[in-house]
Amino acid sequence: MEGENLDLPASGYTSYKFFGPSQTPAAVVVGYGFYDGPNNNRSQEFDLEVVEVASGTVILNSSGSAFAGKAAVINLPIRKSGNYRLKLIINNSVYDTWDFTVNREVPADVASTATQPPAYAKGIFSTRIEEIPDAFSQYDDYLLQALNDAVEKQMASVNHDDFAQIQPGNVLIQFDLSEPGRVSSPKIIQNSLGDALGDFFLHALQSGSPYKAWPDATRAAIGTNSLTIKVSFNYY
Repeated sequence: MEGENLDLPASGYTSYKFFGPSQTPAAVVVGYGFYDGPNNNRSQEFDLEVVEVASGTVILNSSGSAFAGKAAVINLPIRKSGNYRLKLIINNSVYDTWDFTVNREVPADVASTATQPPAYAKGIFSTRIEEIPDAFSQYDDYLLQALNDAVEKQMASVNHDDFAQIQPGNVLIQFDLSEPGRVSSPKIIQNSLGDALGDFFLHALQSGSPYKAWPDATRAAIGTNSLTIKVSFNYY
């Protein structure tokens, strides 16, 4: 039903304080705007803000408009169990609030594998080098540790909200690594974590460059001064 200015009455809706695992909360904004005949019908602009009560984190900002006697319906894509407060803001003033609870857990006695909601990542990172040649084995342990260090350093300078309510997944990045340890031509070739985390891991990879130069034995065994590498950054 999501949409703006639906031809719906301004009353008669059923309000809910609790939403279960398969339900999507929605805000229905009605009764705002100015109507003085069919030739003078002006909409009212508004903002919606959803706050996670436990942390005080604003998890959603949305803007819209509604005509008098009509309704704007906005879905609230909340993925995490908890208590939330919805705020209706007009002209920078809070006109109304609504407290509600979301439960994304299915009770064990009624849950099945098919109905279990997806688990959220617990905030753990790991890195894996894909399809590495045997000749690179003297270097890959160092590179893995260096990549993990780059991720941890990057974490200190980003918005941690980007990592909240995220299902486990990975970002696979391909890049060229030169003999002196410099990264070039990085690109994301697989991403199940979304654009924000894809950009995060891409920047972490680039920020650690240049890495340590290859050992002499590695360089001699590979027989080239550059190698294309795929690294999987995992978040679970």
